[in-house]
Amino acid sequence: MSRTHYGALLYTIAPIFAIDLSPPDISTAGHRSAATARRMAANVDRPCLGDAGMDVRKGSHPRVNLMATIGSVHWIDHVHALTSTRRRLFTEGFGDAAQIASRASSAWFAAPPEPIAISWAAPRRVARNLAVRDGTFSSPIAELPEACRTAHVRELSPCIRRPAPDQPMYVVLAASGDAGFAARTRLLRPMVESTGIGVLLLENPFYGLRRPPGQRGTALRTFADLMLMNMGMLQEGRALLAWLAANGHTQLGIAGFSMGAALAALVAARWPEPLAAAIFCAGRSAVRVLTRDLLSRSVEFERLERDAGGAAEARRKMVEYAALLDVDRHPLPRYPAAAVIVGARYDGYVFPDEVQRLHELWKGSELKWLSTGHAGALMQHGETLRWAAVEAMARLRQAIAAPQPELRPLSTTEATTEATTEATTEATTEATTAATTGAADGAQRGLWSFIERRAGSVAERRAGSTQDC
Repeated sequence: MSRTHYGALLYTIAPIFAIDLSPPDISTAGHRSAATARRMAANVDRPCLGDAGMDVRKGSHPRVNLMATIGSVHWIDHVHALTSTRRRLFTEGFGDAAQIASRASSAWFAAPPEPIAISWAAPRRVARNLAVRDGTFSSPIAELPEACRTAHVRELSPCIRRPAPDQPMYVVLAASGDAGFAARTRLLRPMVESTGIGVLLLENPFYGLRRPPGQRGTALRTFADLMLMNMGMLQEGRALLAWLAANGHTQLGIAGFSMGAALAALVAARWPEPLAAAIFCAGRSAVRVLTRDLLSRSVEFERLERDAGGAAEARRKMVEYAALLDVDRHPLPRYPAAAVIVGARYDGYVFPDEVQRLHELWKGSELKWLSTGHAGALMQHGETLRWAAVEAMARLRQAIAAPQPELRPLSTTEATTEATTEATTEATTEATTAATTGAADGAQRGLWSFIERRAGSVAERRAGSTQDC
């Protein structure tokens, strides 16, 4: 359902729930996106901006109409859940979930990503200050169905690109049910145009152009499909970051919303260098999302119970398999202070306490709260989400510019020159050694080896902060 249709539906049923949809009474003057972007880049005390141009500074509190919630969940999330229950999940049971879980060992998570080669379609499409190009590569997950093995990626970048070391880039993972690139393009295009930060949008396995025959829309047929999708998102996201690093990019980030954010957090945990992380509406664990929260209404529990031999065993299996991706089972990011987490106080899909737990686990991260629900975060607070991504990248730049503890203090120029020279030398050596398997593969493997050796010399983590938006 489009945003226009949602708007019409919400205003139709609002009187039923006695919900006031008038804008909050905030007298502070608004700001335009371009001016906001310049203030972000200047690394000053930045306000948290809402889509209506509202300046909601730390310490100020916009009027919140409590009638807009049902219990502790925003009413928009209840409406969204009602309209999405037709998408039934796991109608064919668990599938090969047990076999897939047995492969997800600690060694598998820790292994470097397989090198990839992206084939780009030409020419780039240019509109105003935005350049768009689409590409494909072979997924490093061999267990995926044949229709899912070709990964699709879209790049959004400024028309005038900076040299790779000066060009910040995000890899952005898709949410549950987000097929194609349209929704993420609408969300992130203003950020690319106003700040020059580029993004790579990855199509999830089993979605859109990667949907296997027999699957209806984004309704995954087995729990095993969900596990393969998540494994694909993790490894393909890491592979795209390695591809960017091999091509000279040093300011890298990972981002996502909902399920995409949960996997983005895992990518950040498994990346051996400081990484900007913009985590939108995701928490420490996805177990409750599948078993208790609003998304669970779409799960075919009766089919899972028949597969498992009972309700208790079905729940045990779901918890066991979903918990493989719990963030606290994995290492901390190398620089948690470069993570900005955005949560929704009335979220019916990812409960706020899970978001809070992720923030507390990643000491030094920043947490921002939105007075809305899960769906409302995207519908009403896109500007805040974009601000959080820019803020995370600004925090990463501070980490990159900081002196390395084990080395003598270097100027920014010296540090950049040394790192670039060493990375280029080692990557070139590895590429020459691996000439029989392809220069691109060797360069990426050589760069990953260099990154791992330098990963321990990161500035100490800073104290975290919490803000209301």
